[in-house]
Amino acid sequence: MTGTSGFAGSNIAPWFLDKGYRVVAPCRVQPADSRLEFHQISRIDRYTFWDDMLAGVDVVIHLAGRAHQMREKPDSYHLYFETNVEGAVNLARQAAKQGVKRFIFISSIKAMLSDACEVALTEKMLCNPLEPYGQSKLKAEIELKKVSEETGMELVILRPPMIYGPGVKGNFESLVRLVKNFGILPLGGLTNRRSLLAVDNLSSAIETAMLSEKTPGKTYLLSDGEEISTTELVSRIAEVFNPTFRIVSLPKWIWRVSSRLPILALKVARLEGSLPVDSSLFTAEAGWKPVISMREQLQEMSAK
Repeated sequence: MTGTSGFAGSNIAPWFLDKGYRVVAPCRVQPADSRLEFHQISRIDRYTFWDDMLAGVDVVIHLAGRAHQMREKPDSYHLYFETNVEGAVNLARQAAKQGVKRFIFISSIKAMLSDACEVALTEKMLCNPLEPYGQSKLKAEIELKKVSEETGMELVILRPPMIYGPGVKGNFESLVRLVKNFGILPLGGLTNRRSLLAVDNLSSAIETAMLSEKTPGKTYLLSDGEEISTTELVSRIAEVFNPTFRIVSLPKWIWRVSSRLPILALKVARLEGSLPVDSSLFTAEAGWKPVISMREQLQEMSAK
């Protein structure tokens, strides 16, 4: 399992260890869980040598990659492709040579599109990512399918939306911090629809993809199975982290004006944009269902 020192991996690896799996963990720094079989690597690209770490491994779960960077300059866009595409393909080819049976690639919903979408995304929709992060994830999916066809190693691709859980970073962490530090926020009245994925549900989905005979060769979208607005999300966060917190609504014209201001447009789009995800195909074909509710995952976050 790559990426065990990151947010998602640091939650997923212990989940598998607790179930009795042996987990080999190649990463830059020593993971917090001493039960992991740690192998230090300096980078993930076309030159990374994996053979020593793949001996006796049945399944590769590839979580690691270059994450989406805000306000990144074009001269560093190539790093997405060196890590997320060339690095993944190199790992897959070496895994196939070592007799790995199944390769599970954790892609992203960003492989489908870069912006918001009012219609629930499904596996049948065409992909059109406009940002280098999403483009690199889609390119990796395409190249990994070629490796699978050439070598016979089974491939499962999972596309999660925003993941949350203990140690979460980014926009979700910012929302939690705002709720904890302020008594009131003007985020009421938003009616957008977004799908999220609890990290425990991602762990369960990965195990299902690893064990099911119906998942090889497939690409699946994942989610908690519900669509909620930003207002509802903030309310749920407040219930756990700050019960006295209040939400007030701003006039709609303020949101319209804010969305036209260059300095605020991107932030407003993230708050009021929709991105629903239909995960029913994975539920139907693999027999998977979420193992934890949002409230339960938030409570785990609050306890740590």
